[in-house]
Amino acid sequence: MFLLLFQFLMGSAHAAPCCAGGGAVPALITGDEAELYQAGMSYGTVIGDAPGAGAGIPVFRDGLSIAEDRGILTLSHARLLDGDRLQAGISIPIQLNQLSQGARAEDSVQVGDVALVLGYETLPEWEYSRWKPRVFSFVQAGFPTGRSIHESLTLFASDVSGLGQFQLSLGSIALKRWSKWDLNLLARGGAVFGRSFTGSPGGDVVLGNSFAGTGSFGAGYSPTERVRIGGALSMEYQSPVEVLDSNLYSVTSERLVWNANVSLMILIGADDSLVIGFQDQTWFGPAYNTSLSRSGYLSFMHRVER
Repeated sequence: MFLLLFQFLMGSAHAAPCCAGGGAVPALITGDEAELYQAGMSYGTVIGDAPGAGAGIPVFRDGLSIAEDRGILTLSHARLLDGDRLQAGISIPIQLNQLSQGARAEDSVQVGDVALVLGYETLPEWEYSRWKPRVFSFVQAGFPTGRSIHESLTLFASDVSGLGQFQLSLGSIALKRWSKWDLNLLARGGAVFGRSFTGSPGGDVVLGNSFAGTGSFGAGYSPTERVRIGGALSMEYQSPVEVLDSNLYSVTSERLVWNANVSLMILIGADDSLVIGFQDQTWFGPAYNTSLSRSGYLSFMHRVER
């Protein structure tokens, strides 16, 4: 159950419209369910901007800066394929961007980068162990169904909702629960494949391949059987990208952001859960080449038992 919260937090952790993409953690079943349905919504405000690596410290926005609010609705579904350990899932983000400066304002609603996942329970919990975790491994593919910054048609890039590049990654998640406490760890790494944007509004652009990785640690405490109080810290990284823009060659800075989350999960029925929480991208650092936001979120999950 605890991965459900993890998945929503990181799936909605986009640092900026130009960097938004598919969820960092896929929709996976980590309990005894046959199917899992989830709908989660986050809404937040960009409060600062981090420069490139070695270029200084983050600058917080003021009344003269562009005001930027973002909402993300994430719909996910996962189901077992063999009735036991093999499963597949899909996550579909829908992103609302609201940007304004002075008298000019822009709003846009776009589909983000859709993610498909194939998962397998590599270390089952056949019998109780005090220390051995339950481990799930997965391969995830992110598709460029969202609009890239290089395809934007607006002044403030309010219509940007994805990377615009195909992504492929491998990862594992380890979960361990005791009577009232639980821990979870995640490691994921893979490639963001290069792409040519021919005839884009800003001119022809060619992006090179890059590496993207995510690491996360979370913990929770359950004072009762139906309530869990949790926290998580996750890191998202993307290596520098080679850019050929109208025959001008450059290399971007690496991108790094830390997401700190606090949450409350409540079981509202035998098969339903509700999660409310808060995420901040300024509590931990360093951060490079990204905007920084604070957001609240709400998620509903429904499980179908085996």
